[in-house]
Amino acid sequence: MSTNSEVFPIDIVSDVACPWCYVGKKKLEKALAQVGNSITPEVRWRPFQLSPEIPEEGIDYKLHLTQKFGSLDRLDGAWKRLTDIGKEIGINFQFQNIPKATNTLVLHALVAALPTLEEQQNLVERFFAANFENGLDLTDKEVVWNVTEPVYKDRTRFEAIYNDGNLKQEIQKEIQYYHQNGISGVPYFIIGGKYAVSGAQDTSVFVEVIETVIKERESENKDQ
Repeated sequence: MSTNSEVFPIDIVSDVACPWCYVGKKKLEKALAQVGNSITPEVRWRPFQLSPEIPEEGIDYKLHLTQKFGSLDRLDGAWKRLTDIGKEIGINFQFQNIPKATNTLVLHALVAALPTLEEQQNLVERFFAANFENGLDLTDKEVVWNVTEPVYKDRTRFEAIYNDGNLKQEIQKEIQYYHQNGISGVPYFIIGGKYAVSGAQDTSVFVEVIETVIKERESENKDQ
């Protein structure tokens, strides 16, 4: 079996209300485009919550950030930096338009319940864009339905997942597992099942790690 025909797992531990996670997703995608057909990637989204204390009804975005960081002034530099980075990689950050900080548990459940990795990736992208570019209120079920409808299509199925308490508990257990294994910040990437990349690193970092795994696989195959 050639190395490029083997499944190449990439796990992304991420929150869907995390701007750096959105940046990391785009940079990974650029890296995958660069390595092209040298691998067959299997990207899996893993849940994480940066602010699980947020109530289900959400909280005013600016109030939440003030409570978390002490002052909005401290975020001006970070927002400008993120906005500039976003322009370079195709993200139009609109932080000033975000209405609410969201408890993302139900959003993670909606992603996890989808049957294919492609659908999951599609919905993650839609949640990122809805929050950070379109300024939508993802605490409003009707808004969430409008975002998910192109993927879910079936309103009854959507409602069942949205209200599934057992699935939400499973998501919380998975998040706890990552905490117990030392993951305290996201995005966190596990490349090729063996190398960890923490944070929204440059595309070149992802390419380097992917190429390292490819070389190791080739060496292992020669030794067999």
